[in-house]
Amino acid sequence: MNLRRPLPIVVVLASASPLCVAEPVAQHTEVLGPFTGHDAKLHPGNVSPVQIRYYGTDLGWSYAHQGRLQFLFGDTAATESGEPIEAATGRAYDDAFGSIDLEEWTDPARITRGNVPPILIGQHAGSPEAAALDPGHPMESFKTPVGGFSNGRNEYGVFYFSKPRGCRVDADCGDGLACDTGLGYFGSPVDDDAGLTLACADGTPACNADTMRTAGGEPIAGSGFCVDTTSSAWADTPVGRISGVAVHNLIGIRSTEDPRRYTNVRRWLTNKFSNPAFRTVERFDPTEGVDRAHRDYSDAKGAGGGQRVFIWGRPGFVGVGARQRSLGMYFAYVDMPVGADFEWNVRYFVGTDANGRPQFSPDEHRAVAVDLDATRAGVQTEETWDIVDQVSIAWVEPLGKWVMLYGGGMVTLPTKELPRCGVLELFARDECTDVVVGKGAIHMRTADQPWGPWTAPQDVLEGGDPAISPPELQYAPGGVLRHPDCKGDACVGHTDFEGINPREYGFLYAANIISEWTRPAPGGGADILWNVSTWDPYRVVLVRTRIRP
Repeated sequence: MNLRRPLPIVVVLASASPLCVAEPVAQHTEVLGPFTGHDAKLHPGNVSPVQIRYYGTDLGWSYAHQGRLQFLFGDTAATESGEPIEAATGRAYDDAFGSIDLEEWTDPARITRGNVPPILIGQHAGSPEAAALDPGHPMESFKTPVGGFSNGRNEYGVFYFSKPRGCRVDADCGDGLACDTGLGYFGSPVDDDAGLTLACADGTPACNADTMRTAGGEPIAGSGFCVDTTSSAWADTPVGRISGVAVHNLIGIRSTEDPRRYTNVRRWLTNKFSNPAFRTVERFDPTEGVDRAHRDYSDAKGAGGGQRVFIWGRPGFVGVGARQRSLGMYFAYVDMPVGADFEWNVRYFVGTDANGRPQFSPDEHRAVAVDLDATRAGVQTEETWDIVDQVSIAWVEPLGKWVMLYGGGMVTLPTKELPRCGVLELFARDECTDVVVGKGAIHMRTADQPWGPWTAPQDVLEGGDPAISPPELQYAPGGVLRHPDCKGDACVGHTDFEGINPREYGFLYAANIISEWTRPAPGGGADILWNVSTWDPYRVVLVRTRIRP
């Protein structure tokens, strides 16, 4: 049963690892309520003159542009049954967008449980249809926006396009990538922009062994995919080789006439940054010192000077630590684009010199993982959590620190198509039974510099263990995640998409820090507002965390 009522207050005390006194601590986290989607209040502009057909969405990557807080959402449903938005295009475009007037919502102290700002979802004039993002290529299924930013004049969007590059020899790949001719594919051919192209090892049942085709559509024998053997996710095993496949992200400039459209789209073939996070900074020059006198990590206010776009990347969404394939985090930057004819020349972090200054290279295969263990400063370590999901990183001035939120959970209920681990099997294949999901927590790390060293992770919001009954934490009455054993009016509603397992349970993912609503906390530290996606039910909720220095 779908319960459509205001969400009760949920306060979660963070469970922190032992930390040295210099490290910030997440003191407490409060879920403020539904932000958009299931049970969230519609913006008046989506109610009149024509009410929008809009049920739920996820993600919600944010950035400020010309007085408005812009959000880019993922796969969006018009109805609870999962009907697509923009019906005329079928399911080719299904990612929504929205915005909030920052002049109206300047003071985040006004944002409380029961007073959550409504997001104005993009809607076709005079129509109930929600508008969908369009970077000039089909964006169905798992293809979604992964970030956006503004230079004050123009907006830019980055999209996870997922398509790999077919090859016959290493020279077909470039940038140090290798051609693995022992890989084939499920799904649509690699030269077809529509649909998903999922890598598989030759010999796997139903795997098409040859990835490339002739102009006449005939398979080219001995063709495979470009892979990055220097990635932390790669290993010389069938699943490890699949995890090293490089895929395309798309970067485009947003039309000033039609906010759905992105033009001048660039393709970025990458593995280490296939799961990226973005943040602009006002001033950064790697040839100068890294103290406060030589850099300004506040959000960029324009373009043409020292403004940069910082990029952190992971080579996937789920690692398998038991198989020594974790998702290391990588760092890079690009010059802030100035206009429509922009370049996407990425400089990848390759380590620091004897004076601690960061070193960069245009070659991704030289990129090294940043230090994720501050107790071992100078030693590059990898992620210890298997479920990384998406990552959000922001500079929090009251702390003088970079703050990272990441992690969450995953559904492991078997299905007919994925009989081992359900959705998790899409990410970890035959190794899915080795993945440690834990309690599906959103974790926090902090650092002085974007390349680390980063502090040990702390849990800021735990989802809970769906195997525990009666349900606990966010599965219990008053929580934000659905559990089939939760009883009573205070249990969260259920999204009943077609084909959903009746024992379906929810999980957290896609945390996004809203830097425009970060403020000093009374008594010291900072209050940060962030949104996080939930399935099940399908929506985005708004959260506040207090961090003490």
